[in-house]
This record gives sequence, structure tokens and C-alpha cells, in this order.
Amino acid sequence: MASVAPYLAFSRRPLFVKYHDAGGYLHYDLRLEYQGVLLSWALPDGLSYYPNDRYEAIEVDDHRKEYGAFEGVRERDTVMLWDRGMWESEQVDIGACLRKGVLRFSLYGEKLKGRWTLTRSLRQKSNGRVIWAICKDADAFARSQNAISIMDEAPYSVISGKTMEEIRQSWGTGRKGPHSELTLFEM
Repeated sequence: MASVAPYLAFSRRPLFVKYHDAGGYLHYDLRLEYQGVLLSWALPDGLSYYPNDRYEAIEVDDHRKEYGAFEGVRERDTVMLWDRGMWESEQVDIGACLRKGVLRFSLYGEKLKGRWTLTRSLRQKSNGRVIWAICKDADAFARSQNAISIMDEAPYSVISGKTMEEIRQSWGTGRKGPHSELTLFEM
């Protein structure tokens, strides 16, 4: 994670949600811009609009801001820009929230909207990566359990309108994207 020095909230910063096919393992990545980098969590099961559904969010290395809007193929991975927009913390000192392990924030994405909470757990992956939980807060954007999943409702890229397979095919086999954007499975 980025340095967690005090940083005032209440200003909107870039948000990116990627959908990765990392060598056959599909997962989403949540990326929140903070202090010049993208704080990143891998979301093996995606996100839920149902309040109190807790999904695993595995803390991964910060990413460079330049890779926020990337969509395409790099090495063995296909990367879709599934959502983009802005985010803002509900607390003033984001660094303190990250150190304490509870970050409450609002998303203003094309697909994801409303209040969310990231909570650090005491568990870690075998590779030492810290496991957080992310859940949708009960607000005007929350959905009932019988509503369609946002992942199923809006499966296409926000910049190209393509599916993962269409992105893979449009890049062909010879072109490669950036090499420095690590995924959960390359660490």
C-alpha cells in the first residue's frame, strides 16, 4: 500500500475496476487512486450490490496511475476495464483509515455507485497478502437478494463495449500490453 501519511478526503479521485483473465483464473481488481498511485485489491468473486454480502478483497501491490485505463492483452492475461469513475472517502484521514483497517467510501462509477466498506481481516493468503472484506452499505443503490447481480447485468467493457473474448481476439497474439502491472497470481 502507498504511504499512509495524513491526506484530506472529501475530494473525488479516480476509480478503476478491472476484470482479469489471469491465465484462466477470472477475477476483478478494485483500484482507488490515493497519493499518486492506485491502491489495489484483487476480488476473486467480484462485488455485490446486496448489503451485508462480504466478498474477499486481497490486498495487492499499488499500481501506477498510467495503468488505470489500460484494456487489452499483456503476456498471458486479458484485461477489461469493467468500470471507471471517481471515489471519495467518508473520513478525513484516509491514511489513518488504512492503518486501522476500515475504509468507508462512496463510488461514482459508470456501474458501481453508492457507499461501500473495506475491512481488513486478520487472515492472510499463503503468500502473505492481507485479506480484506468489501461489502455494499445499505443505501439508495443497494439491491435486494432477488435482483440480478451487477456482474451479470453489466458484463461488458466501459470503454470498448467488448467481452473478454472480443478483447482477446482484437489484440491478436503478437501485441502485448504493459509488463509492469502485476496480477495476484504473478506475485
